[in-house]
Amino acid sequence: MLTLKKFFFPDQQPLYEYKKTGDKVLIEDLRKIWQREKVFIGIHPCDIAAISCLDKVFLQDSFKDQYYKECRRKSIIIGLTCSEPQAHCFCNIVGSGPDSDKGFDLLMTDLGDCFFFKTGSNKGKELIVSDYFSDATEADRQKRDEEISKTGAALGGKLDLKKTIESMPQKYDDQFWREFSEACCSCGACNMTCPTCHCFAITDKTSMDRSEGKRVLLWDSCHFERFALMGGNLNVREERSSRYKHRLYDKFFYDSERYGTAFCVGCGRCLEFCPSNLDIREALKRLSEE
Repeated sequence: MLTLKKFFFPDQQPLYEYKKTGDKVLIEDLRKIWQREKVFIGIHPCDIAAISCLDKVFLQDSFKDQYYKECRRKSIIIGLTCSEPQAHCFCNIVGSGPDSDKGFDLLMTDLGDCFFFKTGSNKGKELIVSDYFSDATEADRQKRDEEISKTGAALGGKLDLKKTIESMPQKYDDQFWREFSEACCSCGACNMTCPTCHCFAITDKTSMDRSEGKRVLLWDSCHFERFALMGGNLNVREERSSRYKHRLYDKFFYDSERYGTAFCVGCGRCLEFCPSNLDIREALKRLSEE
């Protein structure tokens, strides 16, 4: 249900605590940097692509998160290409799978009696120098290609994503958005399980006399009714249809404009855990219709 995001950008994350003593306020930083490297094994290509998206937000934007940077620096990602995609998977449509060519240190493919390893970084090249590994043969490479092709065929579903994104400015006020949003219950399950959603809120938890407290970062959801509530009690996305529409535009149009790539990786968690069984792929198909 939850992805690598919870390690690099955790929910309920304590930022700092404060304590008032006389006329002074003492502040202690609570954000943690890993003391040792962590190894993540068996990460699917869609989730590898998701971390690359978060890197754009926290490392390449105007604000750079040094804590996130240190955790990424101390992480080793060993990916695993999928052999049995689920019904809700659509990584092939958004270009994040079933294979991967970046964002990992090592990438494994199950060939049945062995694993085919591909390096994706200098760190990965250092790890693969061991007696545990033998040189891949041309037959191994061919078998790997066959496994990837088989998985791609099993995924099915075709969609011209570029055409879909290009149509979004013209379809912003289309009535079909209400058809989808009427089934949405604004629970935020899609946001909380999405590996690239990064909206957050900041809250202070204080003692009764307010002499001490803690500032905490919480994951937030653009589907929540109060998410777009501003000063003066003005809510710019009060209607549920507006919030449902915003999430798709943010994933596919706004982030494509801002970062050069869509922020949906086709993992299908929003389909799997939606209590209303809403399928984002159906909305994308409607966008692509003339």
